[in-house]
Amino acid sequence: MLGHMSMLVISVGVPGSGKTTFLKRLARERGYSYVATDDIREELAGDAADQSRNADVWKEAHARVAKALAAGEDVAFDATFANARERRAFIAFAREMGAGRIEALWFDVPLESAKERNRGRERAVPEHVLERMHAFIRKDPPTEAEGLDMVTRFAD
Repeated sequence: MLGHMSMLVISVGVPGSGKTTFLKRLARERGYSYVATDDIREELAGDAADQSRNADVWKEAHARVAKALAAGEDVAFDATFANARERRAFIAFAREMGAGRIEALWFDVPLESAKERNRGRERAVPEHVLERMHAFIRKDPPTEAEGLDMVTRFAD
């Protein structure tokens, strides 16, 4: 019998698209480890919105994902992943760390829907940042060509 091939699920979507709500539930229901860049940012900088320590945040995120995969755990990884180059690099890293299957959940919501949800959040993201992220994802949406086994698109 083959050993367990760990599953990695990554999110792609702007703040306010529903990523975190969905991934937390998925992790809880399926028993996946849950790793979120916002949680790590909160731990390291005291504020999930603080972008000043992103290099440290991503280093820690890589370490947590690598540790979970090495332990044979399935992982739900919660990040924006608006940039295709960053997605490809993370996917390659995860493969090296033993991820047997990598799926992306693309939360493709209209910009106005994300802005409306964002306004109601405790920690709202500046609208110009939301607009830039949305444009990046629309220009270069996630595809299997990035090294993914599957992309599931959720649209409002």
